[in-house]
Amino acid sequence: MDSLFREVGLHASLGRTIEQIGGDRFWKQLILLLHQWLPFDNALATFYPADGAPQPLEEYDAEPQAGGAAMASYLDGLYLLDPFYQACREGLASGFYRLEEIAPDQFRQSEYYLSYFHDNVLEDEVQFIAQLPGQGSLSLSLGMRRRFSAEECGTLGLVSGWVLALMQQHWQQRNRAPAAPRHDEVASQVRDALSQFGAGVLSERELEIARLILRGYSSKAMAERLAISPETVKVHRRHLYAKLDISSQPELFSLFIQALGHDPENP
Repeated sequence: MDSLFREVGLHASLGRTIEQIGGDRFWKQLILLLHQWLPFDNALATFYPADGAPQPLEEYDAEPQAGGAAMASYLDGLYLLDPFYQACREGLASGFYRLEEIAPDQFRQSEYYLSYFHDNVLEDEVQFIAQLPGQGSLSLSLGMRRRFSAEECGTLGLVSGWVLALMQQHWQQRNRAPAAPRHDEVASQVRDALSQFGAGVLSERELEIARLILRGYSSKAMAERLAISPETVKVHRRHLYAKLDISSQPELFSLFIQALGHDPENP
């Protein structure tokens, strides 16, 4: 009987979600529907424009916390280190993805993960990605305080077909151009932050290595991506650390934050 009532509730929630397509409550209703399928700790619906900073559409926290400062930091430039954002910019196809499928091999050892992701997105993340040709992409992120199990990912993968269809239908029915970023000057400042970081000090190859370190790539993964040897990667890493007068990834991350205008010594 409990199973029957659950099925009835799910179908009723799906109906309410469909009714909200094109409306202001669509994202909230879709998140609540998915939460009935599988309880998670937080969710974030985001539009990644083809050019510019991400635009949050709806936030959800099972246990609300004061997360405004964290979101501001993300929108002010930390999104450039987000593996899902980077994957979308590199042409990731529409679908349902786990963090492990998208993130660099040492992402969980990166300073971005340790200093930001783990405290705000939590332990694990999955995303529904819907590509919008010529516009950008839609993302619906679900965060969990523990790892998503294979069974849970299987459940979400099973419903991903209609979730993605609803996301795309909603966007089309809204029939509006993407809103301009709220902080045009800031968006312009950070848009190419990874491209400009270390410019004038580091060589082009050292800049590439620095960007990949910040995003959580190991020396082996960087070597494969850049078609050079791991030993060469390590040489470039030593040189860029010496030029920047640093000795660790946390110091490199700190310099990146300062380049975005967020001095950790003067928040």
